[in-house]
Amino acid sequence: MTVAINLANPGLANRMKTYLSCLTRYDEVRTLKEPDAFLFSSVEVATAEEKKTLPSYDNWRFHIEEDEQQYLKEYAHIDLLYDETPEYFKEKYLNAIKRLKINPEILGYVKDFDRENDLSNVIGLHIRSWYCSRNLWHNNKLFEDAIDQLDSDKKIFLCGDNEDVLKQFQDRYGDRIIIHTQERYNHPHRAESGHTDSFQTNADALCDLLILSKCATIVGTYASTFTEVAWWLGGCKPQVIVPEPPNVPQEFRERIFKRL
Repeated sequence: MTVAINLANPGLANRMKTYLSCLTRYDEVRTLKEPDAFLFSSVEVATAEEKKTLPSYDNWRFHIEEDEQQYLKEYAHIDLLYDETPEYFKEKYLNAIKRLKINPEILGYVKDFDRENDLSNVIGLHIRSWYCSRNLWHNNKLFEDAIDQLDSDKKIFLCGDNEDVLKQFQDRYGDRIIIHTQERYNHPHRAESGHTDSFQTNADALCDLLILSKCATIVGTYASTFTEVAWWLGGCKPQVIVPEPPNVPQEFRERIFKRL
């Protein structure tokens, strides 16, 4: 049996992408983050000896083997491509998702949430306002314009990384908004799952991901792997609308979406 260690320490979605990359190459994957062993029943915390001996992996991009380059089309990577993702890689990573077993308690909670809200008829809205230099790209109007072009009779499942931003959308859309109830913050070391080992914060993030994944339409954040992983968890089926901020540097765009 082959085993690897996930060394990734950013937010939950990036860590999940790393788990999936490992599971396409190894039988099992270990973690250094105790909350992840709670979130995923197929993941265990690495022992001291395993930390010394096992191969490790840390990359937010999905892994592509050298002999898989032939399946690439326009881009050198498959990250954040959504419907443009080659079918070969959709099949590969959807199979890996089946092997990343999620805590049954979390799945049960999301199933109940879906039963109460009929998520297939709900618009998912994920707003990443960022706590880094990318916050210059954030503009509520980008998301408002996208939402306002969709069916105004539909409820909106709202999730994001900033309490104040989410409050503005709750005020604007009123009783159309539904949320997964949780404590919200405006500080990155408490709001982002990559900065905290809180079991609750990480579980809340996974609930948000799973609920988003059940929405037929997701309005998401440009270059956010959270929106991306929700799409993968939804079997690559949700329609994803990602408004692109007008001030994204061309250099960043070319680095993320590197053409062949």
